[in-house]
Amino acid sequence: MAKRVIDRMQGYSPGQMVTGVYKGYATNFGFLITDDKHEDIYIGKERRGNAMHNDTVQVEVLERKSQAGKYEGQVVRVVTHANETVVGTFELQKNFAVVTPDDERMGADIYIPADQMQDAKSSAKVLVRITKWPEAKRMAEGIIEEVLGYEGDKGLDISLIIASHHIPKIFPKEVLDEAEQVAKIPITPGDRMDFRDQPIITIDGADAKDFDDAVYCRTLDNGNRELGVHIADVSWYVKRGSELDKEAFRRGTSVYLADRVIPMLPEVLSNGVCSLNEGVDRYTMSVVMEVNKAGEVVNSKIGPGIIKSARRCTYAEVRKALLEDIYPDNLKPHLTMLKTWQELAERLIRMRTERGALSFDFPEFKILLDEEGKPIQIAKRDRTIAEKMVEEAMLLANETIAQFISKENRVAIFRVHQSPDKEKLQMVLNLLQVWGVQIELGAEVEPKDVQKMLAVAEEHGIQPIIETMTLRSLPQAYYDIVNWGHFGLASECYTHFTSPIRRYPDLVVHRLVREVLAGKSQPARDKQWLGRAAEQSSMAERRAVEAERETNDLKRTEYMAPFVGEAFDATVTGLANFGIFVALDNGAEGLVHTDVIDNGQGHFEERDYTFKDHGGQTIFQLGDTVRVTLAKADIEHRTLDFLLGEFNSLEEVAQASAAIRSRNKGKSKTKAAKKLAKAKRLKNKNGKRGKRGKRRRR
Repeated sequence: MAKRVIDRMQGYSPGQMVTGVYKGYATNFGFLITDDKHEDIYIGKERRGNAMHNDTVQVEVLERKSQAGKYEGQVVRVVTHANETVVGTFELQKNFAVVTPDDERMGADIYIPADQMQDAKSSAKVLVRITKWPEAKRMAEGIIEEVLGYEGDKGLDISLIIASHHIPKIFPKEVLDEAEQVAKIPITPGDRMDFRDQPIITIDGADAKDFDDAVYCRTLDNGNRELGVHIADVSWYVKRGSELDKEAFRRGTSVYLADRVIPMLPEVLSNGVCSLNEGVDRYTMSVVMEVNKAGEVVNSKIGPGIIKSARRCTYAEVRKALLEDIYPDNLKPHLTMLKTWQELAERLIRMRTERGALSFDFPEFKILLDEEGKPIQIAKRDRTIAEKMVEEAMLLANETIAQFISKENRVAIFRVHQSPDKEKLQMVLNLLQVWGVQIELGAEVEPKDVQKMLAVAEEHGIQPIIETMTLRSLPQAYYDIVNWGHFGLASECYTHFTSPIRRYPDLVVHRLVREVLAGKSQPARDKQWLGRAAEQSSMAERRAVEAERETNDLKRTEYMAPFVGEAFDATVTGLANFGIFVALDNGAEGLVHTDVIDNGQGHFEERDYTFKDHGGQTIFQLGDTVRVTLAKADIEHRTLDFLLGEFNSLEEVAQASAAIRSRNKGKSKTKAAKKLAKAKRLKNKNGKRGKRGKRRRR
């Protein structure tokens, strides 16, 4: 498996010019982020220039470092502005308006001319398109592109998250028109492999609307298993360069949020002609694999197919049928096939485990909303044998297709997962040593090393803690035209093929399979385009994940708000200088601030990853069970604050919280006094104070 080596952090020289991404922190300062090899550079507010959060900028490194030991820099110029649109609150002035961004990291308000307000009223949440970037003495200027709504509007909270992440939600007319046209083309067998005589089924969640994978499994005469994985043939409908393709490229992925789905393709395709609905003919790209007793694919047949799904199944009913022998009559004809598939899935799981694949079985939660979008329940989602069967079938198909393409030495899109940095794993090893477990890693970290580490942790009853720490040490998977391998799956060659309705890389891989089957040569320009497609798809995936996470945090916080003052059992899931993170059984996670631990005298000890009192005694470590009381549910910032122990009333909780605020206020005053004293010293030294530049409001 190819590996990319990450060196130790490198520094800079005074006067050096560095290009990177400016990341703002509130309105006071920010950092220049370059790459994993170099340290971040501190950018004070007065040295930010006209940079805004996420802009690509060029920075000159200064001679001195900040008090925190960070390199300091001055923004010389903005290379690329990142924020074409901004979400914020609209406030009408006399002859103009101002929008204050919801994201404080943007660091600047936006001026709106009187003729660009789009009938927005004060306090409206709006989407602004920036037309002029900020300068030294001039605000950024923009136009109101969309009035998102007003406080109290149904779904506004999630609409703001969607807009803030620049997720496209409305299909252009030309895209919808093209989708309607291609959806009308009659479905005929042609020269496709015909699987309509096989009782192929789909298995999905009960609330699924699109079905892009169907499966059939049987035992062959030689004892091997034949696994047919049939994927919606989206590439037949969405041609490269078409309006549909351009829009799918832009979106990159479907986005699944608590109250809605933002699809990659128009509904007439995603839920219609591309979806493998029960009882209708559908085009597929099929991969039929013969799997031996060792879980290896010894033969495969790949190509365009046509199927007619015999039944739409749900995870819940398949689990019940296989584990409890309870099933409806119309599922009975499929039981033999399901049991054969189950046996194969268990065989594949063993195979992957033996080669070193990692398995993290963290609980998942689904937030249920009422008709008004209010959270009413947080339900735990179990990963049962039904989910595992589908997962194993898709993993095997993805790997088989990846190997099929790579043998042709073509430029392709791979799903890659880099090996972890050994230094990042060292903290996990240190934590194991605290529990008396000694493990040595080789010169290069292999999947089996991490697998062994998790197995030893399970033996000592500390698996959940070590799993959490290990997962945080692993890099994110992404798309690339270079096959770096997939560390988590212990796979030398892996791609995404099985969800072309929802993911753009899968659609691209389908086209590559078609080209290989047709014997077409690959144009030289394909490498550059595929590189852009991989990069865009990775970005879109991160964007969707962040929006999903923020939405879940929002609704989880909203759900917990009525429980302020109530006590819960919680587990310590994280430690930091500013406090300990705790998680409840329903997945809600929040912070117990340092100020409420050991009267504010406690501290985080990174060496052994514990939280100690002022005397150096360990009072908290990962995995500890603690009793906490919810003190605050901040819906705007999507955060929960807890106090240690139980309280008899809301009044006691309020008093304890007030005492903390008072203590913090005292600290802030002390800090402010120090700043004032420093300013006076500078004044005495220089004879006068510098003039503060005022932001010009037009």
